[in-house]
Amino acid sequence: MTVIAIDFETANASRASPCAIGLAFIEGGAVTRRAYHLIRPRELRFDAGNIRVHGIRPDDVRDAPEFPDVFETFASDLDGALLVAHNASFDVAVLAQTLALYGLARPAHASICTVQLSRRFWPDSPDHKLSTMARRFGVRFRHHHAGEDALACAAIALEGVRAAEVDDVADLARSTGLRRSHAPQVASPVGKAGGIAERALLARGRSELPPAGRFVVRGSTGTPYDVDLVTGREGRPSLRCSCPAGRFQTLCRHVKGLMKGDRRNVISGDEAQLKQVVALFAAVAVS
Repeated sequence: MTVIAIDFETANASRASPCAIGLAFIEGGAVTRRAYHLIRPRELRFDAGNIRVHGIRPDDVRDAPEFPDVFETFASDLDGALLVAHNASFDVAVLAQTLALYGLARPAHASICTVQLSRRFWPDSPDHKLSTMARRFGVRFRHHHAGEDALACAAIALEGVRAAEVDDVADLARSTGLRRSHAPQVASPVGKAGGIAERALLARGRSELPPAGRFVVRGSTGTPYDVDLVTGREGRPSLRCSCPAGRFQTLCRHVKGLMKGDRRNVISGDEAQLKQVVALFAAVAVS
């Protein structure tokens, strides 16, 4: 099994806005290969808070490759791999949501979180931050640099192997019960081929549906909510919002705004895709 420590840095509140990725491949009890890439997010919008954390600015990634080009460099390694990450739920979500944004297939893989691992084996630690655990094991690294964070994460996992007295990180994940499985997702546009939505677009001279994606919107009290573009019954597209009204299948104001192309409450979301969404729902309305 391929074991990869992975770390993402994001440009803004959207999980689908990676601006850097670090990879550290673990084999035979050691890191044998490393990779680091700057990434140009689809929407070149950086939040000040994110910049303060990692120091990456729009000009740093303006000429960098977008995620699909970077993904090509490790996609074959990911199939069936075990991903190791510190606060793995974040990095796994960035991977999944960015693949969905670009309509790319997600290979089946597993993950283990070194935060949970640290809590299990070193409960006496004052906290279980990456910097704290790295310092405990004498790992010197540049925090919030994706490549350096991935290396530090790999070092913590290898310390876990020694603490658990198992053969490797894969055995560690199984023996601790901290292994999480992630099913594959097939690449597909929103709407089934030949479905109502696609026929409506074709009738208006459009041959492509917008790729599956997510918008992050601001609620009335400032709370961010996710609005996903999904396929409903009979291939009909729909927008599903995570706000309280949306969870009860109500057509909330966030969804209504996006369908009209209103960006006033949009925190993160691709401008070109928003235009496609407006065109898509206009087409379905007259079909």
